[in-house]
Amino acid sequence: MSSKTSKKHEVDETPFGPGFDSTLEAHERDPDYDGRLLRGERTRRHIAQAMIDLIEEGDPRPTARLIAERAGVSLRLVFHHFDDVEAIFQEGAIVQAQRHWRRVVTIPSTGPVVERIEAVCRQRRQLYVSISPVRRAVVARAAESTSIQQVLAVARRRLREELAITFEPELTRAGAGGPVLLDAIELATSWESWDGQRTAAHRSAAASQRVMRFTLTALLV
Repeated sequence: MSSKTSKKHEVDETPFGPGFDSTLEAHERDPDYDGRLLRGERTRRHIAQAMIDLIEEGDPRPTARLIAERAGVSLRLVFHHFDDVEAIFQEGAIVQAQRHWRRVVTIPSTGPVVERIEAVCRQRRQLYVSISPVRRAVVARAAESTSIQQVLAVARRRLREELAITFEPELTRAGAGGPVLLDAIELATSWESWDGQRTAAHRSAAASQRVMRFTLTALLV
């Protein structure tokens, strides 16, 4: 992938469409944009952000009433913009993903593999530390929501594609075993593995990054 393409990925593209904040800002700068639609977009963002704030403060399943109170709006207005709490969670998941997706910059397949491993581990640590509180809450609701499952599937697919680019030489050398090797790399660098290190094994972010690096080194070097 060219540096120009990588730069475009980093700045103005996410797998979830244009960034929520950047889209709203563009509409705010447009004097011809419908004022009622703009107010609605602002309110939706405000409600989604209220939900994100509550989750990050330790409430993994905030109710619509709590979200409304935090947003400073009526419960009726919340349900004017969202069909149900699941829809708020879906919106929050997309907002959170869009805001943090810029951390995922394509790491080229050139250079020593140990340096690429280090870059991947550093990038995944930065991403996962940022998204984990909301991601845990979203995952807990995924079984109840096909829309949330779709959001998570898009994120997983993009992260897997990035790994396939970064470790293309090693995957090619593996021949017929390449797909299985990619599966193993994906597992080692997944948010689920990271969260298991952090919550079940009670490891620090630094220790969890070391485990990820050790596993990738064993697989690739």
